[in-house]
Amino acid sequence: MRGLRVACLQNAPAHGCVRENIARADALLQARSADMEGVQLLVLPEMAFMGYQWRSKEHIDEVLDDGGALTLEWCKQTAKRLGCVVCCGLARRSMRRRLNSMVVAGPDGQLVDTIDKTHLYATDKTWAEAGDGFQSRYVVPGLPIGPVGFGICMDINPRDFQVPRPYFQAPPDDYEFAMYHLNAGSRLIVFSSAWCRNHPDDVPEAYVEKDDAQVSAETLSAWLRRLEPLRGQDVHFVCADRVGEEPLRLLGKDSELRTRFSGTSCVISLKDASVLKALSASEEGILVVDIPLSGGFPSTEV
Repeated sequence: MRGLRVACLQNAPAHGCVRENIARADALLQARSADMEGVQLLVLPEMAFMGYQWRSKEHIDEVLDDGGALTLEWCKQTAKRLGCVVCCGLARRSMRRRLNSMVVAGPDGQLVDTIDKTHLYATDKTWAEAGDGFQSRYVVPGLPIGPVGFGICMDINPRDFQVPRPYFQAPPDDYEFAMYHLNAGSRLIVFSSAWCRNHPDDVPEAYVEKDDAQVSAETLSAWLRRLEPLRGQDVHFVCADRVGEEPLRLLGKDSELRTRFSGTSCVISLKDASVLKALSASEEGILVVDIPLSGGFPSTEV
């Protein structure tokens, strides 16, 4: 049985410090260089080098263009150096639109695709516009399996589900993201995330301290709930999520509270809803997983 070796980089980016965050990612990769041998796919979190919380279009414009260019160049160079596909979250500008996106770079160092976040979280709505819909590619050069689906954080949740709680609990038939990938036949779902432990509009009492084990259990449970229509399918979910924290004042809120992120980067087999491997809710590091593949691409014979 063939396999697919994937790696997820879990980092705690310093807000707005793109060059420093890139240097930190390089150090994490260097520390695991032996394990990175043979990796075919490297996934990084949402807004991996820029930080997540921005209070306005003008605020994010401070890093938007330069930070996006630096991120894209790093992805292309790293993909070529490692000989793998690199998927990484960033903010970008397309014409007059500001978008929360994922770039996909191929092992030849060329840009393969750009994926835009479709379901915006409250934090995105301060600066970004929604993308035009979910995506799945039949072929991603460098990957021995297809179709490959993509998603960014809030995409997995219902559109515009807000506080008060439970703001991530959808009606039973409201699984836009999972149903899209079920209908598209996606065999691999690449997911970049900055999953927050609290909604920015939560009351202060909701910002309770939880240990890593509880945070990871709740995070994995939330993702599996939202992927329910794909259970029993030969699909793997590969998620890179960030860790660390950012102050709510970055969103313009008069608060000393800090958004904390959930980590738990993971690879999940949806065939039996099993977690093949996951990082903790707070550590920086690289997760490397060998995924067994029972097939590559679906038959196109009639």
